[in-house]
Amino acid sequence: MGHLTGLASRLFNNLLASRFHAAGIDMTAEQWGAIVILMNMEPLSQGQLGEQLYLDKSSVSRLTTGLEKRGWVMRSKDPDDNRKKVLIVTPSARDLVERCSDIARSVLHDAEQGLQADAVAAQKATLTQIISNLRGAAP
Repeated sequence: MGHLTGLASRLFNNLLASRFHAAGIDMTAEQWGAIVILMNMEPLSQGQLGEQLYLDKSSVSRLTTGLEKRGWVMRSKDPDDNRKKVLIVTPSARDLVERCSDIARSVLHDAEQGLQADAVAAQKATLTQIISNLRGAAP
């Protein structure tokens, strides 16, 4: 099951990145995931973003640097602690969100072709349970 979910994830992410590129958007699936999380949960520290994405410190650092270089996120003072920095989505990234959301929905639509709605719901429930199990598993 791990191999199949990993393969499906890579195929999904590759198609998403290809469609972003075809639309003139230089964004990876990982960057899109970070922007979606920040749009829904900002402001977050780099560490909190890493926790949400299950990325180690060096990976989230590279991801954040790439997002900053493209002008999609910026660091700001934490409203609760001026000594800390948090990440927020920039207006230019917010302008891309609708286009990227449409593309992401089209990839999801393609991925779900031939599947009944109840089967998709059951698969989501199964994957949600697997994620929960793995989050609680000892290393």
